[in-house]
Amino acid sequence: MTKADSGPAATRPSGTVTFLFSDIEGSTLRWERTHDAMAVALRRHDAILRAALEASGGYIFKTVGDAFCAAFETVSGAVAAALDAQRALLAEDFAAVGGVRARMALHTGAAEERDGDYFGPSVNRVARLLAIGYGGQVLASGTAGDVLQDEMQAQVSLRDLGAHRLKDLSRAEHVYQLCAPGLPETFPALRSIDGLPNNLPQQLTSFVGRESDVAEIKTLLETHRLVSLIGAGGSGKTRCAVQVAAELLDGSGDGVWLAELAPVSDASLVATVIAQALSVQESAKRPPLETLLEYLKRKRLLLVLDNCEHVIAEARTVAAAILRNCPEVRILGTSREALNIAGEHVYRMPSLTVPPAIQTLSAQEVLASGAALLFADRAIASDARFSLTDENAPFVAEICRQLDGIPLAIELAAARVKVLSPQQLLQKLDERFRLLTGGDRSALPRQQTMRALIDWSYDLLSEEERSLFRKLAIFAGSFGLEAAAAVCGDETSDEIVVFDRISSLVDKSLVQADPAASGTRYRLLESTRQYACEKLVECGEHASAVRAHAAAYAVLAERLEDSWDALTFREWFVHVEPEIENWRAALAWSLAPGGEMLLGQRMAGALSRAWQRIGMAEGKRAVALALEGVDDTTPSPVTAKLYLVNAKLDATLSQPKASLTSAERALAAYRLLDDLRGIVESLVRAGGALVFMGQISEGETLLAEALTGARALQNRRLTGLVLETLGHASRAANDAKGARARYTEALALYRATGSDRLTSQVATNLAEAEFSAGNAQAALDLSLEALAAAQTLNEERDGVDLSNMAAYLIALGRFDEARLRAREALSLTREQRYAVFFAFTLQHLAAIAALRQTPDDHARAARLLGYADASLSAIDVTREYTEAQEYDRAIAELRAALGEADLTKLMAEGRIFTEDQAAEEGMLV
Repeated sequence: MTKADSGPAATRPSGTVTFLFSDIEGSTLRWERTHDAMAVALRRHDAILRAALEASGGYIFKTVGDAFCAAFETVSGAVAAALDAQRALLAEDFAAVGGVRARMALHTGAAEERDGDYFGPSVNRVARLLAIGYGGQVLASGTAGDVLQDEMQAQVSLRDLGAHRLKDLSRAEHVYQLCAPGLPETFPALRSIDGLPNNLPQQLTSFVGRESDVAEIKTLLETHRLVSLIGAGGSGKTRCAVQVAAELLDGSGDGVWLAELAPVSDASLVATVIAQALSVQESAKRPPLETLLEYLKRKRLLLVLDNCEHVIAEARTVAAAILRNCPEVRILGTSREALNIAGEHVYRMPSLTVPPAIQTLSAQEVLASGAALLFADRAIASDARFSLTDENAPFVAEICRQLDGIPLAIELAAARVKVLSPQQLLQKLDERFRLLTGGDRSALPRQQTMRALIDWSYDLLSEEERSLFRKLAIFAGSFGLEAAAAVCGDETSDEIVVFDRISSLVDKSLVQADPAASGTRYRLLESTRQYACEKLVECGEHASAVRAHAAAYAVLAERLEDSWDALTFREWFVHVEPEIENWRAALAWSLAPGGEMLLGQRMAGALSRAWQRIGMAEGKRAVALALEGVDDTTPSPVTAKLYLVNAKLDATLSQPKASLTSAERALAAYRLLDDLRGIVESLVRAGGALVFMGQISEGETLLAEALTGARALQNRRLTGLVLETLGHASRAANDAKGARARYTEALALYRATGSDRLTSQVATNLAEAEFSAGNAQAALDLSLEALAAAQTLNEERDGVDLSNMAAYLIALGRFDEARLRAREALSLTREQRYAVFFAFTLQHLAAIAALRQTPDDHARAARLLGYADASLSAIDVTREYTEAQEYDRAIAELRAALGEADLTKLMAEGRIFTEDQAAEEGMLV
């Protein structure tokens, strides 16, 4: 790195500055291929850049390799420099190195200049903007673009590229592309966060003071597959890990994925939470870890495991298994202690740098430390009137030193500038720390220093605020105001009082407030939550709080269950999604020894429809525990509901015999209770199970009774479910006309009630009915509708719909389109562990290979059909019409082309394929 001072200090722009950054795209590869020629080309590139920048008044303050960093007084000056430089580079002959294309970025913002260099958010912003562009492209930030609108040169224009999240993960940046004669205008999509595979959350605060740590951790991850960030609570491990992940997101591989373990109260769910972060569907027949490993062994990605300390043993087991079985997966963990497994590299998070112990430091000198930068940033966020001056800088420096540069401690202190000046804040800190440490703070670990600060914040609260703060620790993840009032309120504290106290805790930075679709959600940072939980135990309130939490979430589950018919799917699930971790925690306590079994049983039953979001396999385990706890004291409605939910889960998990058993028990219980709604739902499950098992007549008898009951209830959504299940019965009986009629009626009812997910589901079934009736094009159109609905809902039905579409396209003779759909379906059904449709999709690929009459494909097609036969036989699945007619066509074609003996031999070879072999063979079609 070189500082490139291009003029005296007086010529350096200050105040609001426009920065122009530039570098050569793909220069590393060119250096490796043509080193000598690249050295010559780079000298010419540098001369062109320097001439263009300085000619337009640019101050070049840094060069790094082929990168230039310049500052301008005006946006128009920076634009002129960029245009001149790009045109000159385009006119130069760089053929010896395969061309030189420079990408450039402009951003206008406040300048923080020190010793001839610039620092701060504006510099970071333009660097992030540069990273998403391409060689030959000039990008401008929203602020630069806004200014440029009034200073536009002739024939120069801005192309609006929309809002993009940059790798600082803060607010999205509006991005423009500079267009002018002589410059290329067409480029690929920008390399922004939103366009790359990840689930990294947007950060509401800026990333300050950890740049060197990020660089070091990135280097460690190049040579170590497991890096653990270790440090005390509040040391900034999570924020640093997320930033590292963002920096490593470059569009190659399978992305970066964050699994947040902090809300997990049951260690056995670690693998489940990781799987959900990766959108991996669990199977009731396989342990979650096994399913996770199967998915990850084919992936090249970075997995961030955040907050491992409270589930350290299970996190250790899962991480070790991933390292052993998934060679292209790297793990970045955060914890208060190391995982202590082979291959781990521990990175101990240092405190932020603090100002030196000198009384005469200026504001500029204090800001050279990461701790002071963080304090100033958060203080301004808390009170826009705050500014770091030469007068208050010594007090801020001492605050940073006394807080040992611990990020959370500094943030909590900075939040107080609304009511205390830095000098007053320092006095408070001095008094408290002398009391807690006895004058020798250096003898205590940093966690104790952190505790001292939280003690101080806690002591400043009123007794009512302290009581609420302690009780809020019982929530897992976030919570809403209504839940907080239910758990923490009493006869003297209604919802308004609780809201006022939570607002006060938010102001004091002890509670975080986050906007959400269902309304504002609140949460405690993990370090403060653990502190509050300890206080809860000390005060003897933990037992009552955990029971109040479980009781409140049982009531919430029941209320949401009751609202099912009145809300659209989208409206209903908006209220479900944020509460999943709280239900998990409440179930874990209530269903465990020493808990309150009835609360768990009520919850497990009332979450009937929510299990499709929480996880079907997880729901099956919870309901099984709840049923084990049924005894003579269990209320009959609770027992009936549990059997009904068990029947639903078994049906979804393709276990019809078990589903029938539970449905019959539920039906008997609901008949005794004279509960018509329960009777109808039980009849649907029992009838559907019988149809699936081939007992169609018996199933239709039960479903006919269910239809009468649903119509008597005047419940359109339930009526639609019965009609849909009757449609399955008609299809199973080869009654295409009856199936179409029933599916069509069900579809109309679902659409009328805003049941988007069910609309997608029944559209898929109707497509099958249309295909059975010989209407392949109509089936394809319906399948496209189902796919669009599923994608809108972010449902994992895509693999099924794509597989069916491939079959319809094959029937229409559109083999190239069918091949594209089938290859996509193969990947999805395998990832989703959907064994039936994985086998069907391989059959579709085999049919394509057989029917398009390419001789070289015949042997491959026969082997794939052999594998499909073996797979379907192993899971006791019979082909329905769509797959059966296709199979017969393909077999007939192969028998004619290969002969009976060779066909039998090749299919036998396919029968012993592994899943990997079959998938690889299928992708070669």
